[in-house]
Amino acid sequence: MANNLNLKAPLLFLAGLVLLSSCKNHETIAPSPLPACGQAVLSGYTNNTSYFPGDEMAVYLQSTKSLSCGLNIYDINGRVAFTSNTTLFPQVIGNDHPWQAGFDYAVSGKIKIPSTLASGVYLIENQVAFIVKSSGAETITVVYPSNTINAYDGQGGKSLYNFNSSDNKPSPIVSFHRPVDNPEEQVDFCTGCFKWIPTLNLKINYVADIDLEEPSSFSQSKLLVIAGHSEYWTRKARLNFDRFVNAGGHVLILSGNSMWWQVRYPPTKDALICYRSAQLDPESDVTLKTVNWTDPTLQLDIVSSIGADFNHGGFGLQTDNGWDGFKIRNPASPLLAGLNLKKGDIVSLPSGEYDGAPLAGFDADGFPILDNNSLKFEKAELIGFDKGTRGGQETIATFIVFQKSKTSGVIVNTGANGWCSLSAGIGSASAGPRLQVITRNAINRLLKGESCFSQ
Repeated sequence: MANNLNLKAPLLFLAGLVLLSSCKNHETIAPSPLPACGQAVLSGYTNNTSYFPGDEMAVYLQSTKSLSCGLNIYDINGRVAFTSNTTLFPQVIGNDHPWQAGFDYAVSGKIKIPSTLASGVYLIENQVAFIVKSSGAETITVVYPSNTINAYDGQGGKSLYNFNSSDNKPSPIVSFHRPVDNPEEQVDFCTGCFKWIPTLNLKINYVADIDLEEPSSFSQSKLLVIAGHSEYWTRKARLNFDRFVNAGGHVLILSGNSMWWQVRYPPTKDALICYRSAQLDPESDVTLKTVNWTDPTLQLDIVSSIGADFNHGGFGLQTDNGWDGFKIRNPASPLLAGLNLKKGDIVSLPSGEYDGAPLAGFDADGFPILDNNSLKFEKAELIGFDKGTRGGQETIATFIVFQKSKTSGVIVNTGANGWCSLSAGIGSASAGPRLQVITRNAINRLLKGESCFSQ
């Protein structure tokens, strides 16, 4: 994301994560005989970001007092998925650089993930999120934006950004072993989609960003869904993404400002590294420098993977020239089926940041034309567009569908970080119904192998 994002943005991911999981068919756990921990849990973190059913999870919890109690772990419906006994006590940060080295809390307890717990995102006492991955081959894999959340987390004194870092100086390394800023704050960038997608009653595998480094975490799915605001990608994740698409896997991107920064993990996998400068980054391999993916030295530009980038799309809420949504360029798109839209109609979608595809110009009616000479895709179609700004210049945000080659998968890229918003996107009362129809159309057609192109 761009550097002037509102501080609340990354915090909003976790607010609704009680709403981000499915609990079908998990084993019944007898209620704890101990009193519920409840509000005694102030914050905390887990030893990993994601787990398989049956794994053991270490938890590090901050408490108002010392007590033995039963932790409630909640599912998508706000119900208790299971309970685990633990011992709580006030914690003390154990090092001088907690934003980088982690809080170094003492372990509060170890929780066995039920072996039949469905894949999803769960919350320990509505405070601490963790992802449960599928142990089987599901038709859809949905990616939880854990890297972006960590990048903006200012707990311990610093984030990757100056606006919420001590002395206005960010850290190039931020630990996953920290609580997340104010998880009780409500909505936004990914919650709407995570609440809604399970209503489709499809088998879904949820993974964290870090899991994309292992291709088996999603390679058996027909469809990969990038939801919310997927800004920080490692090189391994990028290469695995491209291999998935080139092998025929389909992708639905419900995100904007996607794949913007290259990041790395340390060997321990417990922190996110992003220097934002080739000169400051001590990494000797220039292709692993933590800079924008648009930097040619990385040899892996964003547009070649997802057809659009932030430089072309820009900021969506800092201009009066756009429509706070997509003006429809191609109403014949099967992705718009059932909406009875006409060319020039507006699909409301206020978005702070957009991605945009390269353009060849504009037609006689002022509608943009994709530059497929630059894209060099087998097929590419512009469905809608908005106007934005970037560096004082007007930009064009794009909602596109494309296929890189005759044998590759199809990518539907909405290019908007507001698509999954509860307040303005798929979860909102005004825009939500239309966005749900479009998203459902995309998922159904991609899963069935039906064309997503109008011609």
